[in-house]
Amino acid sequence: METKLILVEGIPGSGKTTTAQFAADWLAARGVATAVFLEGDLGHPADFESVACLDGREYARLKAQFPDHTAFLEQQVIHQGEDYFFRYRAMQLANPEMSEALLAALAHYEIYELPVEKFQRLLCQRWQQFATAAAAADKTYIFECCFLQNPLTMLLGRHDEPVAAAQAFILQLADIVRPLAPRWLYLHPSDVRTVLTRVAQSRPPEWLDYVIAYHTRQGHGLAQGWQGFDGLVSFYEMRQAIELDLLPQLPFPGRLVAHTTWTQNQAQIADFLQ
Repeated sequence: METKLILVEGIPGSGKTTTAQFAADWLAARGVATAVFLEGDLGHPADFESVACLDGREYARLKAQFPDHTAFLEQQVIHQGEDYFFRYRAMQLANPEMSEALLAALAHYEIYELPVEKFQRLLCQRWQQFATAAAAADKTYIFECCFLQNPLTMLLGRHDEPVAAAQAFILQLADIVRPLAPRWLYLHPSDVRTVLTRVAQSRPPEWLDYVIAYHTRQGHGLAQGWQGFDGLVSFYEMRQAIELDLLPQLPFPGRLVAHTTWTQNQAQIADFLQ
């Protein structure tokens, strides 16, 4: 397979993590160096996970608010142009005694909570940096959920952006990574409700409470009046339909993997990876 990037997408519970790991193992068994990045990976090279972004005035106010932490902040900050980045969750893991007040102050500037225009600028910049680095690397990257799911969840779920605008942004990201000859794998369950019911039963109740609140109490879900688990199902049915409409528009090939048995899915994925 002549590609440096495989994008694995689908709704929660569709099998993205299992598929990403299978693809990595299949390629590795054939001598292909791979790097797998799953949802929530704090070291993701293309996405932002628990990263805050402040401008110069916000950074100055932060240091004034926490004068005893100035040296620590100056050690941790990543300064790029007009932006000041903090990997705040990684900072907390590396420094368990880090002030909860400081953590909360940084989380206030979480990139996935920023206004749409700044979020889009930062994400395009991040993907461009990755594409440049990946082009020179001798490996294939496998990403789970960060190409479609994360941006669309933010743009639609949080901000209720027009569908056409959200899809146009994804196509902008697609143009950025096109030099990597990417491919996509989309896990496609026919019954969204059944999949969400199963995944809700396998995860902590706090997960379900959070995703219901995120998708029904703001953005598109709030505008539609969706509520509870039924509202969550409605959102994911909508998101899956949007993604299925968008996939043929991407400027690189992929494979739609319908839910059957895992053995049959493995055969489809292996055939795709040839």
